[in-house]
Amino acid sequence: MKTFISLGIYSQKGADGIINGSSDRKIAMEKMLSSIGAKLIDYHITRGHYDFVMISEAESFESVAACALKAKAEGTLSEAITLESVDLNLVREMGSKVDFSPPTS
Repeated sequence: MKTFISLGIYSQKGADGIINGSSDRKIAMEKMLSSIGAKLIDYHITRGHYDFVMISEAESFESVAACALKAKAEGTLSEAITLESVDLNLVREMGSKVDFSPPTS
């Protein structure tokens, strides 16, 4: 399983659901992710540019992207960004193999 960090901004409909609704957003995220075989690690409502941050584990980026698209299609999100966590040691290993010479003028 890969780790994903999702940042989101609720739409007007989503914000209305938080203020006037009674649903538990964390439980809703757990249900959504489990429906695709993924797992919710953590979920926070945040202050600042993004309304929430979610950390999940899933088999693929595409599965997490599908969840974000579904939430957008339902009108609860206006923006969603999904970041994939990477293994720094693997990046370093691959970086040591890269053959790059800057262009000269």
